[in-house]
Amino acid sequence: MTTRVKHNGLIDCDVHPVLSDFNELVPYLDESIQQYMNIGKFAKGALAKQNSGSFKFPSSAYANPLPVPLRADAFPPNGDIPGSDPAFLASDLLDRCQTDFAILNIGHGTMSAFHNVEVAAKYTSAANDWLYGKWVKSDPRYRMTMEITPLDPAQAVQEIERIGKRPEIVGINMHCVNIPLGKRHYWPIYEIAEAYDLPIVLHPDTEGTGEYAASFGVGPASTYMEWHTSLGLIGQRNVISLVCEGVFERFPNLKVNFIEYGFSWIAPTMWRMDKNWKALRHEVPWVKMLPSEYIRRNIRFGTQPIEEPARPKDLVELIQMIGAEHMLLFCSDYPHWDGDELERAFLHFPGELRHKVFYENPLASFRIQP
Repeated sequence: MTTRVKHNGLIDCDVHPVLSDFNELVPYLDESIQQYMNIGKFAKGALAKQNSGSFKFPSSAYANPLPVPLRADAFPPNGDIPGSDPAFLASDLLDRCQTDFAILNIGHGTMSAFHNVEVAAKYTSAANDWLYGKWVKSDPRYRMTMEITPLDPAQAVQEIERIGKRPEIVGINMHCVNIPLGKRHYWPIYEIAEAYDLPIVLHPDTEGTGEYAASFGVGPASTYMEWHTSLGLIGQRNVISLVCEGVFERFPNLKVNFIEYGFSWIAPTMWRMDKNWKALRHEVPWVKMLPSEYIRRNIRFGTQPIEEPARPKDLVELIQMIGAEHMLLFCSDYPHWDGDELERAFLHFPGELRHKVFYENPLASFRIQP
């Protein structure tokens, strides 16, 4: 028998809409990009198997080995892929879970590490307009993060200026490339993000999908399982970079939300950073507080995929031990195969902690106007 988890407000910080077909972007792309991407009237299906005959979207090198890497119960009535029907998703997820707001993180953001930055930028703008027009306008509970092109900060700033003040846009989905997040390369983006009160969101997508993708520390993974398990390493490396480069001294009100990178690793990361700062802070004089203080003040973490220790209460004790009650954001990751359900993932959370994770923390971490 399933135990129903009651709540007094729910903001789901990670829901994935997807394109049924790339041709959905045709109305939002000029003909030069349609021709480059071989879509619309420029489709070149006969040349798709030639080495240089047809554009290929930069998909991941690590294919999910499951027969259906999405929820089997999330297929819409028309048989299209899960996450492609705004009305069905609203009924299947938002009505069922009594969700107040769902933050849409587009499932086709993997152009961020693509070698042709101009094409990536125009694709990104088109994807933003498609998400806003088809999804956000279809249900008042939908909110969205906007995509940017992290390899070109000037263009990213222009895109934020173009649409970043729309009330339905609640964050900036930047994606991870092979430049650590603390580098000054990104500071123009952080400046406008802070001014617009929009958090930076980092969500896996580009890892292993483009020429500018971030590396996995020691070297490439061999399997999807190895790749998927290693994503936390990228999150950890970027948290360290943000603190050590002094981003949160320069932008004290900037918020950075790590979604789908896990969170339990932040405990030993904070312990080790604090220890090293005490002995080595002359090397980073711009870091004026304990690293853990910046992390608690400026960084948040999505709950999915939630850690599952043998004794579930150990996870609650870890959260309380490091003072992370205000740092966690509920994420269902619908309709992905490893998404978390309310009735299973948070049964051992005390009621007050659940309310923080489900509602208070997302409300404070995204630019949501209830």
